[in-house]
Amino acid sequence: MVTKKKRILVVDDEPDQLELMQTILEHEGYEVINTQNGKQALEAISQKPDLILLDIRMPGELNGIDVCKRLKNDSKYKSIPIIFFSAKALEHNIEEGFQAGGDEYITKPFNSTNLLNIIEKLTTKYSL
Repeated sequence: MVTKKKRILVVDDEPDQLELMQTILEHEGYEVINTQNGKQALEAISQKPDLILLDIRMPGELNGIDVCKRLKNDSKYKSIPIIFFSAKALEHNIEEGFQAGGDEYITKPFNSTNLLNIIEKLTTKYSL
């Protein structure tokens, strides 16, 4: 039986962060789509990721909260789980992420084992 690689869309304006995420995720067998801003993320959504890792602060018109709200209000994409990962660790920042429709919120710097466990949990839950 051939198992399809799960595809993860990573959205972060920091190239070093994108490279780190790609290395961690590809090592675990995930296919990674990297984008650096909200506009690129909305364009890449047509590649049908199984999960989105979304930074909150990004340049341009659309931050992570905006992207999440747009996706969660679109019937084609609202079931894709979104994990916010951000340096913003204040309670109101985390609450804003959940109110926008995020499924999880991880603060930077993050523990890669914890991140991978959450990704596995969400991709398994939403693929059932």
